[in-house]
Amino acid sequence: MNANEQKRFSDQIVKIQTDRKLIATYDRLRYASLTNYAQLHAKGEYSENGRKVHSLIGVTVQDYSNGTGQNNIITQFNLAPEQIQFFLSKITAGFQEYEWSQSKIYGAPDGQGYSTAQQFSISRHATDPNGRPMKSPWRIQIVNGKGIKIQNQNGGAYMKAGSFITEKTAFIQLTDMDLYTLLMRTASYISNWESCISSALITNGKQAYANQQAQKQMQAQAQNGQYQNPAQASPYAA
Repeated sequence: MNANEQKRFSDQIVKIQTDRKLIATYDRLRYASLTNYAQLHAKGEYSENGRKVHSLIGVTVQDYSNGTGQNNIITQFNLAPEQIQFFLSKITAGFQEYEWSQSKIYGAPDGQGYSTAQQFSISRHATDPNGRPMKSPWRIQIVNGKGIKIQNQNGGAYMKAGSFITEKTAFIQLTDMDLYTLLMRTASYISNWESCISSALITNGKQAYANQQAQKQMQAQAQNGQYQNPAQASPYAA
């Protein structure tokens, strides 16, 4: 290695590659704030750079069947850690037929009123349309595009029906073993991440919570006239 060449670090957890496509997962996990220590994972309780922080697993599907460079299609979607574990439970349970999908829209609207939008779908079909057994029965597809965001009364947002515009799409077919490897290694990383951050987060969080409860108890006693200053309680006080 050249002395001036630096090692390149990566937050990629696992990559599964087929003939001309690949799928990979990435570490986007974030720990909860101290005030919500028992959650471990951040779920939007605090913000950075104007955006709520969520603990996530990044997923990319890459299709380079038409070449690399500009012809290389890369799509991305973020899943919650528990969704990875949920999909893992489906493959370990031996589901022969399965379908699940999710859409997201976020970010400030552009000049035409469109925000970033993404779609994710995962499915398993044991046979093809002609009834022949599928060698790679699992299909994961990610579609990236834009749509019109509508705010709901709870402060969240959803995409206006019929407003989604596709910008790029990619899918990959996986065997049971391929998908199991992808999900198992990712789930294992999540578990180890939780083990690493939980010790300090839980210890500090429980101590802060105990201090808060003690302070509340003292305030309540003072309001009820039950709290006495140690000096006032002494028989030798002036």
